[in-house]
Amino acid sequence: MKHRTLCIAVLLCAAMIFGTAGCSNTQDTDAKTQTESKEDKKDTEEKSKETPDKESEKESAASKEETVPKDESKDAVKSHAEIQESQKESAPVQTGQAFIYVPDENAEGWDVNQVEIAQVTADALIGQLVGAGVLTDSITVQNFEETEEEGQYVLKLDLSSNFKDSIRSMGTAGEILTIGAVVNSFLDTYQAEAIQITVDGSTLETGHEVYEGFMTHMDYQ
Repeated sequence: MKHRTLCIAVLLCAAMIFGTAGCSNTQDTDAKTQTESKEDKKDTEEKSKETPDKESEKESAASKEETVPKDESKDAVKSHAEIQESQKESAPVQTGQAFIYVPDENAEGWDVNQVEIAQVTADALIGQLVGAGVLTDSITVQNFEETEEEGQYVLKLDLSSNFKDSIRSMGTAGEILTIGAVVNSFLDTYQAEAIQITVDGSTLETGHEVYEGFMTHMDYQ
């Protein structure tokens, strides 16, 4: 009887021990499961935080890639403009040819000098005639016009009054050679058909001739 009672007590103790262990294991398992659940939740939150950051980085990178070609395009346009400006600055000034008639040493006609000038203008031609000694340096251009009369390309040249004064001081030969030098120089340089020379807007009159209307290429006789 005592032996039986002892066996029952042993079994009860064992059952209590196993029960306690089982509860402990269950609690540990529950605690472990909760811990793992919290860690999984934390990992998910961190991944969700990282994802926008990565997407933001991708968008930023894409934006930079789009910006680079635009900047390069601007640089290319700027470079092209600088090249054009450099070429423009280094381009030589376009010159023109002028034909300057100068009375010869024997006063029997003209010597023709072909010269290059920076720009073909009435002032430039008068300057060439002054430099060649045909005209005095006080003579200036009042007005100059290229026009068309009766289907012909003609010129209208108005000179300062001292041109008339200079012509009147010459003899007949000197007058013809001087007037012819001006007429022929302008007609040959501009490839015109005729020219009208006035003084201060009025008809040129000398002691020998009245130069009214248009004059064509002159030959010395």
